[in-house]
Amino acid sequence: MSIANLIRYISIFCLITVIVLIPRAISAQINERAQVRLEGKVLDIDQQAIFEAEIQLKHKETGQMFQAKSDGKGNFSVRFLTPGNYIISVQKEGYKKYSGELELFPNNTKKIEFTLIKEETSEEKLAKEAISSFEKGVKLTGENKINEAIQAFQRAVELKQDFAEAYMNLGILLFRQQKDDEAEKAFLKALELKPDESLSINHLAEINYEKAKSLLQKNKTDEALEKLKLAYGYKPDHVYVNYLLGYAYYKKEMKEEAIKHLDTFLQLAPNSPRAEKVKELLEKIKKSP
Repeated sequence: MSIANLIRYISIFCLITVIVLIPRAISAQINERAQVRLEGKVLDIDQQAIFEAEIQLKHKETGQMFQAKSDGKGNFSVRFLTPGNYIISVQKEGYKKYSGELELFPNNTKKIEFTLIKEETSEEKLAKEAISSFEKGVKLTGENKINEAIQAFQRAVELKQDFAEAYMNLGILLFRQQKDDEAEKAFLKALELKPDESLSINHLAEINYEKAKSLLQKNKTDEALEKLKLAYGYKPDHVYVNYLLGYAYYKKEMKEEAIKHLDTFLQLAPNSPRAEKVKELLEKIKKSP
């Protein structure tokens, strides 16, 4: 064989070898990738499947992107992945997005589970802020910072208008500051929200009793009677509401009503320091024509 023919033969052999080897290398890479797989499940905090959650993976070294979506059972699968480190995100409208990192190894199927938390609605955010203001008010009350506590409870009811406990606490502090009209409004709202709440009922009786006392001192008997009737409606067994009702009806010369409430007073508080005077007044009323 001539030198020229020998060189040509060697060149053809090398070319064939290269042509044969390159496909084998590509095939090896594909086989390696084919065996790297990610399987998982997307659930909510109640362990219920989340449908059509979007899963996205980004290979940190190459920047390759891979995507998948969860099915009706929350399951997803991503095949033909390149081994290495990934940034992964899982998201679904109405839920907080999950972001994290994971590493995938050759010849391996990695199984993973994601739990997505629902995003708070605007109403839920306001309710959470209202509770925070309420707790602040309780703390400030304990520190005897009454004006600041009132502001905190007012903020709580602004944020959550059905917050009965905040209205009650607000009413208590306003009543303590002798702001009876404002306190009454707060307790009426609390009672509207919780009709059987004794704390509101008792305070409303007490507020109207205090108003009646003030009116009687100014000789405004008719107005005082209206407040006392309200107080009695809230708390019929209020000792001194019955006492003042008896006294007011006596001044109005309403004999039967006066006797009824003065008798009730004696039944409720037989050992009261006022008991003897009430007995004398009752005897006088009964003897009167």
